[in-house]
Amino acid sequence: MSFAYRRDVELVAARHSLDPDLIQAMCEVESSGQTDAFRYEPAFWNRYLKDNPAYDGANPRRVSASYGLLQIMFPRAVDLGMRPTEAPEYLFVPLIGLDWGCRAFQDCYAWARFDIESALAAYNGGKTKDNRPDAYPKRNQVYADKVLKLYADIQRGRLETMVLIPDDDDGA
Repeated sequence: MSFAYRRDVELVAARHSLDPDLIQAMCEVESSGQTDAFRYEPAFWNRYLKDNPAYDGANPRRVSASYGLLQIMFPRAVDLGMRPTEAPEYLFVPLIGLDWGCRAFQDCYAWARFDIESALAAYNGGKTKDNRPDAYPKRNQVYADKVLKLYADIQRGRLETMVLIPDDDDGA
């Protein structure tokens, strides 16, 4: 399985002490591995940002959208420390989007008491009671299951690749 941003994923995942195979699986599910993936979320604007003074005068399509490989939302990145004066489109840059996405996942992972399934559900659908470790099925169970299946496939593929490499050392 070839993934164009694997080296970037490895670099950023290591910086955040995360498994690069998991982050790659998330990228493939979130954006099909496309760094220019974009999804405007008007319901998010209407529910959370429309009446928020911090977003007064903002272009809803820019600030209420998911960007890049990990489909990180600009307000989520701002909540985690991205400067609100930065352009949301910076999240299209692989290393930038991966960094903020990994920060968001780490935050969810800690919130979920290091339960990966709950962390994935929370990453995709928020840190709600329906995505907690004690909730089953989770509100975002389908997403978590999809990422975990791809994660296992990626790990299995790497193992198969390693096994298929012949050993040229004949003991001599």
